[in-house]
Amino acid sequence: MPGSTAQTNKFHTFYLQQRPDNGFTWADIKVNHPLDYETVKEYNLTVRVENNGAQQLASEATVYIQLEDVNDEIPLFTEREQETVLEGEPIGTKVTQVNAIDKDGTFPNNQVYYFIVDSPRNEGKDFFEINKETGEVFTKVVFDREKQGAYALEIEARDGAPSARPNSDNEPNSGEYFIHLKVKFL
Repeated sequence: MPGSTAQTNKFHTFYLQQRPDNGFTWADIKVNHPLDYETVKEYNLTVRVENNGAQQLASEATVYIQLEDVNDEIPLFTEREQETVLEGEPIGTKVTQVNAIDKDGTFPNNQVYYFIVDSPRNEGKDFFEINKETGEVFTKVVFDREKQGAYALEIEARDGAPSARPNSDNEPNSGEYFIHLKVKFL
């Protein structure tokens, strides 16, 4: 079953294992290496059968294998940054927009949603809000530099389907990231 490309078994991803059953010999196609939808989505294998008789006979068949995407990739933020928020700006002012990429191949596995993490270490959680779908961050208060000059805001990117990763409890995959926001004079 060797081929000349990854899709045709160049790297011996598959192998045949013969087994007898009721006087017949069957060949099971087995997987030799882990499969990854994001690397190769489908395989086209040519299987050749030959007999050992006096008259040599052979036949070939093509087996098409299509992989199904599973939610095994974690959303990763595309940048690390420090932002500024202007003192005295009205509530609802856009501060920044975060972006995360999920390398899964299909929706909803690669759909990313954004959340402000609700934890005691997230000092900015009460002062900012985020658009769940776009990642745009907005102010929830009017900032005064004399009260506090900087904030750390923890944001989570979560994908749109239960995880296929081990020990995930079927929760979506997620990644977290901090933005440091300095309050500046107008």
